[in-house]
Amino acid sequence: MTLGEKIYRLRSEKGLSQEAFGDMLGVSRQSVSKWETDQSQPELEKIVAISDQFGISTDYLLKNNMEIPEGSAAGQETETWYVRQKKPHYEYKSRKTIKGLPLVHVNFGLGIYRAKGIFAFGNIATGIFALGFISAGIIDIGLLAVGLFAFGTIAAGLVSMGTVAVGCIAMGAFSIGIFCMGALNFGQFCFGALSYGKQIAVGDEAHGRIALGFSRAAGELYQEVNKDGNFDYQTIERLIDENVASYWWPFREWMKGILRLM
Repeated sequence: MTLGEKIYRLRSEKGLSQEAFGDMLGVSRQSVSKWETDQSQPELEKIVAISDQFGISTDYLLKNNMEIPEGSAAGQETETWYVRQKKPHYEYKSRKTIKGLPLVHVNFGLGIYRAKGIFAFGNIATGIFALGFISAGIIDIGLLAVGLFAFGTIAAGLVSMGTVAVGCIAMGAFSIGIFCMGALNFGQFCFGALSYGKQIAVGDEAHGRIALGFSRAAGELYQEVNKDGNFDYQTIERLIDENVASYWWPFREWMKGILRLM
């Protein structure tokens, strides 16, 4: 295995981009690319830095026939602070893995750092439970979150909560989905300040087939305005049962339950 192949292997195992790897060492992405393709070789001080950061010997890097020594940090639990060009970086990767993924992977820093694990915490995080500026997985929290359950400034998922929320069930300042709750809503069943619900809309201003407004309502089938929320619930429930298709029944019943609580 050549020096370039070893550098590529070490970088890939850490889930680092060439740019992020270069930032750690104070070199450009192009330099890392040339190292990995054996077009050039890193200077001795860079080889020492790679050795320190990955917990392997310089002999491993420099000798073609030498494999990663047993007991080295590669593939095992690691916890490291990196500081290069005033860019602090912290990474922790647990020894325990599940189907090849570390149980816990933490990878934060001033740059592009990706964490990938069952529990992932990083600038970019992917996992069963992911927390990061950008996160993707089953349960996600971040500025941009995409997953089954997503919580973030911008969130997209089966269930999403955020400033901007998009999903089957969406809750946020601006929400789009089948069932929506928030300040401004667009969907089938909406509840909020300004609601545009194709089936049912409830809000200060409501627009939909069945529209219930505290200040204004515009309904194709039925509309009612009542600032105290004392709507004609018997009539409304009858109209819902008669006019909302059966395949919407979970959301239909959910909306009826909310109306009963008002």
